Amino acid sequence: MEIINAVFYIKEDQRAAFMEAVQPLLASARAEAGCHGYHLYESIEEANRFVMVEKWADQAAIEAHNQTPELQHLFKNMPEFAAKPTEITVTHKGE
Repeated sequence: MEIINAVFYIKEDQRAAFMEAVQPLLASARAEAGCHGYHLYESIEEANRFVMVEKWADQAAIEAHNQTPELQHLFKNMPEFAAKPTEITVTHKGE
């Protein structure tokens, strides 16, 4: 299993636009083959800091996910949404 944690730092004035862009992504990702979990959490300590926790069966499932229109839309708009660069950590968990 592959686990991805993506930390997003969103500009205050872009919060609503980010949330609007991420909602369809959450729904579509959860329906994808190989998705074992896809959740967005917000920090209670730092305003507009979000963490996307993704669990995928394997690298092939991640690669397919990376090509979806919903994720491509988010990628395209991240420069406008982001207060600073996204931090991504990928962990492999043996089963």
